[in-house]
Amino acid sequence: MSMKLIDLAKKLVSSQITADDFESQFLKTWREEGKSGELTKDTKDVGECASEIFILADCYTSDPERRESELDSAGLKKEVKATLEKFRLL
Repeated sequence: MSMKLIDLAKKLVSSQITADDFESQFLKTWREEGKSGELTKDTKDVGECASEIFILADCYTSDPERRESELDSAGLKKEVKATLEKFRLL
């Protein structure tokens, strides 16, 4: 289940992992769970939350010359926290 993805997001918010580590681990886990069919077994809220966090992870970059639409580490952490709170998963 995508609770692995939610747990990764919680680790980012609590500063247990860096934004770079979060991005690579989240996207890798997303691909693995997509291939195995695990993503389809989620509850609606967990699935929607994971999907929104996927978009945030995809918008993250550590490049200081980022576009306005891209997130830095502080922005990623803030947005992931807000998303977890929105779905009452934090």
